[in-house]
Amino acid sequence: MTDSIYDLVVVGAGVMGLSAAFLAANSRPRDRIVIFDRETVGAGASGFAPGIQINIGRNEKERSLLNRGSKIWREIYPQGQWPSGRECDVFWLTRDPEELTRTSCVVGTAPSTSFALRERLLSLPQFLIPGDMVVALDRGSYCPVNSIVRDLAQRLKAVGTSIRERTSIARIRQRPSHIRLQTSDDSELSARRAVLAIGPWLPESPLRAHFAEGPRLRVKKVVALHLAARPTTNCPMVGLFDDYAFLIPMIEEGYWLFSFTSQEWDVRPDPGGLHVSSDDLARATAILTKWFSPDIPAVASARVFCDCYSDDGVPFSCPAQDVAGLYVIGGGAGNGFRFGPACAEEAIRSLYSHH
Repeated sequence: MTDSIYDLVVVGAGVMGLSAAFLAANSRPRDRIVIFDRETVGAGASGFAPGIQINIGRNEKERSLLNRGSKIWREIYPQGQWPSGRECDVFWLTRDPEELTRTSCVVGTAPSTSFALRERLLSLPQFLIPGDMVVALDRGSYCPVNSIVRDLAQRLKAVGTSIRERTSIARIRQRPSHIRLQTSDDSELSARRAVLAIGPWLPESPLRAHFAEGPRLRVKKVVALHLAARPTTNCPMVGLFDDYAFLIPMIEEGYWLFSFTSQEWDVRPDPGGLHVSSDDLARATAILTKWFSPDIPAVASARVFCDCYSDDGVPFSCPAQDVAGLYVIGGGAGNGFRFGPACAEEAIRSLYSHH
């Protein structure tokens, strides 16, 4: 590897890292940029996330990240021209419409009726909407994040960005006029600035030391079930707001994705060691039983992965404490697709304005 100085090194080829590289390459096309990943592009959470875009933010920080992130995605994929997936209606079901309105990033959801929803959920004939449930209509989208990271990687390669897979960064050091990075194969390179975006591998990585004074980090398991029911082309996304769970019509794949919240924390980010537990199935069944009568749909398969959470549940973009020109972004908290681009933008703007 050449020892000439790179303008930007990105460590991590998930949706956050690739967003950072893409924003930098788009604004400074002559810069030399290289991306490293310990596995392959999108091998972590980005390889499994459904990439749902919904207008919900639990606090002001999340709402700001969502609004900025949505703007970035619209610039990259104008008019909803995602690599796969589509724009769609989102039907929110809740017994607490005031809370839904409070956390919504739009002016307000439009009231709908349970009849309108049932008419569009013929592929889920046993879906039941309780009489005391409020149905609200919004707009959103879904696009499997693995298709987005593959697309971003292809675009970056087309403009000269290097992507080195199966090569991790073992050490980052400060030098008087640059940053020195040592790879897992003992080669070294220099950079003017760098972004560390290694998702759930950050808490146990030695590179965590550069982020020592940041928020506490934990890794949580993420589980989704593939329901054996084929959605039709006009199916909306259904948000079960009170349970923070979703029914997503994966039309191209031919099943409904049921996304819910697993409660298994402090797992290791080793795909081979992750599995759907009996507790996961019990939790999913308890939610689905509220909505399907007399029987819930059969489960065809499942996906399980993990993501990194900060102690406040909000993604972060912070300068390293000991290396000038290094930013750490992460803590996607299951929302790296929605919030990640804004974290990446914050890091790139700061790095290029100060270094």
